[in-house]
Amino acid sequence: MAVATLMKTIYCHAIVYFTLFGVLLLGSGIWLWGLKAGFTVEQLQQYYCGNDLLFMQAKSTQGVLEVALPHALGMGLFMMVTAHFMLFVPQRHRRQIIRLIAVWLVSALVSITAPFGIVYGWSGLTEAKLVALVVFQILGFYLLWRVFQAAFTDRRESF
Repeated sequence: MAVATLMKTIYCHAIVYFTLFGVLLLGSGIWLWGLKAGFTVEQLQQYYCGNDLLFMQAKSTQGVLEVALPHALGMGLFMMVTAHFMLFVPQRHRRQIIRLIAVWLVSALVSITAPFGIVYGWSGLTEAKLVALVVFQILGFYLLWRVFQAAFTDRRESF
């Protein structure tokens, strides 16, 4: 029984550190995004397409790619670990959680790939980028909360 208690303690510590990291990662992403690109369609359009009056240069495909690749790798790894931890969360509605994780993945893909279309003049993708960004952040915080909560809940209580 002592080994099980030790493993539970180690697991709880790992979850606490990971959720703290995740909250800081998502929170700093929101903060930096607000400083750099803004949260309105007009600000986002200016960020990617440029604005001569504000001396903002348009982003190039290469510039967007330089941002998209590390984000795809880093956020993909973060999402994989979070989804992996969700396997250990006791749940009554597993299909609903799987759908949320799938929506989270799609929102990340849209958020990372939409700037390529915006640079090429597909202005409708600006709204899609903002919606995907908001959905990604909300689901990220929600899933982290579920993982954190499960670390301190006895498995038998949830069923």
